[in-house]
This record gives sequence, C-alpha cells and structure tokens, in this order.
Amino acid sequence: MKKVFFSILIMVSFDVFSQTHQMPMPETKEKASKLNSSKSKNNTSEYNIMKGNTLPLSRPIAEKLVKPTGKTVEYDLNIDYKEVNYTGKKATAIAINNGIAGPTLYFIEGDSAIIRIHNKLKTETSIHWHGILVPNRKDGVSYLNTPPILAGETYTFRFPILQSGTYWYHAHNIQEQIGLHGSIIIQRQKPTIKVDKEVVLLISDWADEGAGSIIKNLKRRNEWYSIRKNNIQSLDRIIKNNALGAYLKQSFQRMPPMDISDIAYDKFFINGLTTSSLEEIKPNEKIRVRVINAGTSSYFNLNFAGGDMEIVSNDGQDIQPIKVKHQLMGMGETFDFILTIPNDMAYEIRATAQDGSGFASFFLGKGMKMEAPTIPKPNLYEMTRTMSSMNMNAMKMKGNNVKSFPSYTQKEIPKPNANKGLEIKGMDMKNKNTKEHDMKNMDKKGAENMEEMDMDLGEYNTSNYYNLKSIEPIIFPENRPLREIRLELSGDMRRYIWGFDGKPMSREEKINIKRGEIVRFNMVNTTMMFHPIHLHGHYFRVLNGQGEYSPLKHTVSLAPMESITIEFLADDEKDWIFHCHLLYHMALGMARVIHYEGDMPDADIAPMHSQFMASMNDNAYFTWGNIDIGVTNSYLKMNRSNNRNAFILSADANWKGDYEIDLDYERYLTQYFRVFGGVDAGNELFLRKSSGEVGSNIDSKIIRPVIGLRFLLPFLIDSEVKVDSKGNVRFQLSGQQRLTRRLGFEFEGQWLIEGYTRLHVGLDYVLTKNTSLFANYDTRYKTAGGGLSFKF
Repeated sequence: MKKVFFSILIMVSFDVFSQTHQMPMPETKEKASKLNSSKSKNNTSEYNIMKGNTLPLSRPIAEKLVKPTGKTVEYDLNIDYKEVNYTGKKATAIAINNGIAGPTLYFIEGDSAIIRIHNKLKTETSIHWHGILVPNRKDGVSYLNTPPILAGETYTFRFPILQSGTYWYHAHNIQEQIGLHGSIIIQRQKPTIKVDKEVVLLISDWADEGAGSIIKNLKRRNEWYSIRKNNIQSLDRIIKNNALGAYLKQSFQRMPPMDISDIAYDKFFINGLTTSSLEEIKPNEKIRVRVINAGTSSYFNLNFAGGDMEIVSNDGQDIQPIKVKHQLMGMGETFDFILTIPNDMAYEIRATAQDGSGFASFFLGKGMKMEAPTIPKPNLYEMTRTMSSMNMNAMKMKGNNVKSFPSYTQKEIPKPNANKGLEIKGMDMKNKNTKEHDMKNMDKKGAENMEEMDMDLGEYNTSNYYNLKSIEPIIFPENRPLREIRLELSGDMRRYIWGFDGKPMSREEKINIKRGEIVRFNMVNTTMMFHPIHLHGHYFRVLNGQGEYSPLKHTVSLAPMESITIEFLADDEKDWIFHCHLLYHMALGMARVIHYEGDMPDADIAPMHSQFMASMNDNAYFTWGNIDIGVTNSYLKMNRSNNRNAFILSADANWKGDYEIDLDYERYLTQYFRVFGGVDAGNELFLRKSSGEVGSNIDSKIIRPVIGLRFLLPFLIDSEVKVDSKGNVRFQLSGQQRLTRRLGFEFEGQWLIEGYTRLHVGLDYVLTKNTSLFANYDTRYKTAGGGLSFKF
C-alpha cells in the first residue's frame, strides 16, 4: 500500500514539475501582462458575476451575463430618397421604409437580431448601431470595420442583443442629417420599473441647405449662420453687455468669439414632426419617456410642462432616480424619464435647441394645452466673461492635473457617500501607463488645479453628470494594467478644422491599446464649443465623484474648457472609432481609431482602410472665394485648401487700369504660423521700390517671385512679411471686426521698406448668406469706392 501511495505521489510531483518547466516564462512585464490578461479573460469570477453585477461592462462580460431568449427578431429597412417640403422649399431627404425618422426597432435582451438593409439610393450608405455592443464586423463604420452598403445592394446585419435600454441607429455620415436615423428599444427580460405606458421621442434638426454648402460656408468664415440666428457677438453688443474686457482678453489669446452651434437650422423635429402628441393618457399614469438626441449638430434642453422630470436611465443604463427641472442632451445621448400628468390636459415636453433658435414639442394627454416654460437663450457674453476668467495657456500647462477620479477594483472599494459622492483630490497624470490603480499621487496641488478649471456656464449649459449614480457598484476586474491617455479636444474655428491634441484624424489616425487593459482617457476641451464624444463598441465609466457608483455611458459631453475622465475595459478586438458626435466636427477631424495592438482587420476590410481616411474628408480640398464689384475699385479672392496646404489668388484693379495679382502656395506649420511662396504681378506704382525703380519705366508690368511668412498675432490680427526677387521687403497687417449684427469693419496696412505706406479700410453690410454691400478707402488710389460683394 505504501509503495502504491509513494508511486502516485512521485507521478503527481513529476507531472507538476514538468508542467511548471514547460510553461513559457514571460520575458518582460508586457508579456506577463498579456499572460495575466489572457488568463483573466477566461476567469468568470473576474467579471464580478458572483457579486451580482448585471451591467454590460464590456461585450464579453455581457455575453456571459445575458441569458438567450432563443428568439430571432427580423427587420427589413428600405433606404430611399423622399421629396419633402418643411419650410416652403422642396428638398430631398432620405427615408427608411418611407418614414422620417425610420421605424423603431424593438427587441428583448437575449434576442438575436437579423436586420436587412436595402439600399435604394444612387450612392453608398451605412448604418451604425449607436450604443449597441455588437461584434466589430457589425459596427457599421464603412471602410473601417464594415463594408459600405453600395447602391442597389442589400447588407444583412446579424448580432445578439446583449443589453437593454434606449438606443438608436443612423448613417455614419452626413446622410444622418437628412433623415437616415431611427430608434432602438430593448426591454429587459424581467422589467425593473413598472410603468403604464411608454413613448419614444427622437429629436432631430433639419436644414434645407446641403451638407457640402454648409461645410463651404463654415470653411470660409462666413458669419451668416450667427447673423441669421441673431447670436453674433458684435462690438456694439459686447459693449452693451459689459463684456469688452473679457472679449479683449479672449481675443488676445487668439480665440474667436464662442458660439453654441455652428449652423442655423430651419426646423427641429420630434419623431419627424415639429408638434405631435400621445392623447391616450389618464391623469397620474406613470409614463416612461425614452428620449434620443439624433441631432446632427444641435444640443437640446428638455423640459416638461407638468413639473419635474425623473431620470431613471442614461445611455441605456439604469441609474438611481433623480429629479430635474430640465436636462441638456448632447448629440448621441439618450435619457429615460418617468413623467405623470396631473389633470385632463395636454402637457408639453419641449426640446429647445441650446442656441435658442427653435424647438419641437410633444404633448402628453388631451384637452387644453399646457406649455412648458421657455428655456432662455444662452447669454454668450456672460459665458465669455466666465471663460475669460481662466487662463487658457495655464490650462494647457496644467493638463496633467485634469479633473480625474480614482478607479475601483474589487479590492479598492471606499465607503459611498449617498449625499456627496466620493470626496476626491487631484491626481498626478505624468505616467501614461501604470499597472495598478495608484491612489498615492492624489495631492492637494492637483485638487487646487481642478478647482481653477471649474466653470459655471449657467444652469442650462451643463450636463449635470455629477448627479448621475449607477444603480449598482461598477467594479472593474482586479489585477489589470491601467493605461492613461491624455487627450486635448482642439479646433481652429477660423479654418474649421477639428481634432485631438491639435491634429485632425488624417494626421494622427490611431490610439493603440492592448486587450486586457483598463484604458483611461483624461479629456480636456480647449475649444470654445461643446463637444459630445462617443466611443463605439464599448461602455465607459464617467469618473464623476460617485466612487464605485460612477455611471456607465457611451457618449459624454464636454463644455468649453471642461475636463472629464472616462475609462473602459479593453476586452474587444480590432478597430473602433472614437469621435465627436457633432458630425461636421467628426467629418473634419475630431476622431481617432482605437486600435487593439496585434489585431488585423478582416481580409476584405483591410484594402478599404485608405478609403476610410478619405471618407472622413478632413483633409479634402475645398474651394471658395468672393468677388467685390465696385465703383473705382474691384477685388477678387479665391482659396483652395485642405488642413495643411492652401493655394490663394488675390487680385484688385481700379478704374484707371492699375492692377495687382498675387498667387501664393501656403503651408501651415502650426495653427498660427505658415510659410508661403508665389508670384506678385501688376503694373501699379506702389509695387516699385522708390530708390531704384520709381521714375523709370513706370508703365512696365512686373512679375516677381516672392517668399514669406505669415503669423496670427494676438487679437486675431494676421501679419505677413515677404521679400521679392529684387530684394523688396514688405510688411502687412490685416484684421476685421463685426461692429453690429450686419455691419463689419476691415483693415489692411502695408509698408514697403524704402518705398510706400498703404492703408486700406472698409465696411461691409451683410444682405444675404452670399451677398453684401461694401465701401472702402485705399490710400493707393486716394479715392473712396463701393459696390456689391458676392461669395461663391
């Protein structure tokens, strides 16, 4: 018996010893990390399932949590053109099953979805399932992870439904603006909130003007949209609102006046209508109102005529109920509210565009209409004063101390404070990659810096994320490496180029991450606009001071100069896009590809990746210009440029036959600094250097190569110095200022060394988007002139 026992013991020992020596030992911490990640990925207990977690922290976790229903739900979506007339002007929209918006798709978590997209357009299209945890191949971003749906073709999406909540689908391009969007509602297998009725409200914006025309208008710095909305920050209004000091400080930092929205929209809709209703409601019935902001570039403030609204869910995930009087919603966000109507009347739910340019209404109940309180237009001057109190340069320098909160694993759970959330201190963000959730660097100095970066832009211009608390603790798996990445949201409003860290997507395509990490983004908005930032294929925690109850979201809004920290489990694969959901910002640079290191795209997708960059359009060339036809003087300017290069033609002539033509190639080295070279030509006397050329052959034409530098000075003044092939050196300063809503002032001063000094001053009065009156005086001609200006 003893011999048998010792024989078994020896065999077991030898087996253990051999397995130990056969296991490859990690040579680096990186390999060890991969090994741990691989082991933990298959460890069900790591996903906290045994501790009662029910939230989809990642797609692999959701796959383990959701019990399949065994039911397959199928839809056919026919995408085609539809002629509409919302404003008295005919326009072409895109309808889904002949509806704008498209039909609502209903599922139960655990279902299997089969959705066939029939593209009847004359061009390709795409469909993205916003907020839905789908396999990478089914995400719907053409050329990145999903093939484009070509004209006349059908594409079938198949994926499991791994979550519940309010979501939506839309084209992942500007087709979304003209109707290609719809709602998705996924019910729980066991509902946690009992209601009497539900209603889905999809909010959208509409412009008769085409996307190409809108982009050109934004690119050429035409202020027509602000003029039309009566939101322009002209000098008379700045003075009237006691904001001159703040405006000068902001201009000194080379920051243009802020605006809430880039575009003036013609209409705003709820479910494709400006006004609609649900009448079959009895007083005191509990109504779940599922609201989706499907706007292209419009934030909306939501409020209710019946009083407070109770938020019970955000971005599809239930939260601890909170009551609000109104809620600001960024593009791509969803909120679920519980509402009741107190009497037999029709109570308005109003969605007001954040810039105050319009609203859409939905009424609950029937009878006399009760209107919701009017949301005041934003006070841009007060907001400018608030932002000018911050030093932008100091903000960028202190970027390592952004508004950051600690992560929590199963071993790091502080006691929650139901009233105040988690008490926090600043975190030192110097280390980009760290293996553990290190809380030792939370110092007093960091907290002070965060306080300096807090701003109050008014109650109607904040998303109130600090009030959101998850219904259950959200605890990430332990022993995962933490990767920290700091991102500045950046933009150049003068040229309408957007990006992260000062680079549009075409110049900085990917953010590399590793499977098994916890990835933390410390985001700082350094622009004068609001940005809703959306991550495909993942949920992230918004570290908002609520400790382990920090909420899960897929879209988060950043106000001007605001900073927010988010983090997610990198449990998926391949490539996902991370972008601003203001679609003109995304298309013109504010996007990145989140890439899982070591992963390759599908074989049929790989050749398309270069087309994906082209489809984003941020480095495309745009052409625009203006011609001023006037008495005594006429002017022409044309510009063809992308985000780094520009070809510029400038010309002017007077009634005597004098003329000048400048043709330049310009290269941007930074946002403010560029170099150029080209040719100056003409026959005007002022082109000649007085000491050597004036007085002889003054009627001869001049054609000379030139090179030079241009730099944007404080107060948004353009400076230039250039030298021609004869050694003539010329300095120039130019700028403009809107004096009133429609009246603007411009100036240009030139000094040719040992030659002349020239001053040009002018006024323009805007008539329409593309026309204005102008008047000017130029010391070259010693005459005043004026006429009509056309933009093209």
